[in-house]
Amino acid sequence: MLYIVLPAYNEAAALPALLEDVEQNCMPFPHQIVVINDGSTDRTWDVVQSYAQTHNNIHGVNHVQNQGLGAALNSGFQYVLNLNEKQDNRPESSGQLNQEVPDMVITMDADNTQPADRIPLLYDQICSGADIVIASRYVQGGEQHGLSLGRRGLSWGAGKFMHFFAPIQGVRDYSCGFRAYRLSILAEGARLYGPDIIKSRNFSGMVELLLKVAPFAERVTEVPLKLHYELKKGASKMRIGATIWGYVQLIYQIKRNKWSTVEWAEE
Repeated sequence: MLYIVLPAYNEAAALPALLEDVEQNCMPFPHQIVVINDGSTDRTWDVVQSYAQTHNNIHGVNHVQNQGLGAALNSGFQYVLNLNEKQDNRPESSGQLNQEVPDMVITMDADNTQPADRIPLLYDQICSGADIVIASRYVQGGEQHGLSLGRRGLSWGAGKFMHFFAPIQGVRDYSCGFRAYRLSILAEGARLYGPDIIKSRNFSGMVELLLKVAPFAERVTEVPLKLHYELKKGASKMRIGATIWGYVQLIYQIKRNKWSTVEWAEE
């Protein structure tokens, strides 16, 4: 089963087009979509509820107050793990799904700046043996448009920073949230770190998640992503200063060996 996890904060304008695009690109695969409304002040939750009422495979998780990207992803992962367990325990589900296709989770932004046509490519890479696949702006064929100079510098610098302090083989784009994971990898992370795998509240949580679950992966790879940030409706939610400080804290925790499993990434 393919699970799509979409953390959303004030994305009422972008969600309808994104959900339709995701549905179209996921048609060949059995899939479920989980949207986490992270305390939005617009009509995001109304949009999620409306789609959930008309689509059996669309689910909503509601945070009454904004808790940050990390908490939204944690809630989404826990929902998926519970949903997958229920589906596995259903007697009628036995033999219905292709047992050769691994359960997987794809995370992506809910602002419709990351093209859903990458989903089949991420899916195929997991089916071909990868454990984590990153939609990368920094491999051949990858591009990014519409980002401010500051955001471009932050993303580029974060990659160089992490590649120096905590290199992971096969990874160039450490901060992009458009990724695919084998569900078993996330389950291992939840068993080790508890339901709140990500502690960071800001966008550095994507790097934290990668560093925590990569040790469970035998193969991490990337596929090209053409990011179109000019399509974003509304202002960016990223606070650059807080994100930079989050990266510094991550490295500090690694160097103190607070996460024993991250030693793999330092080799």
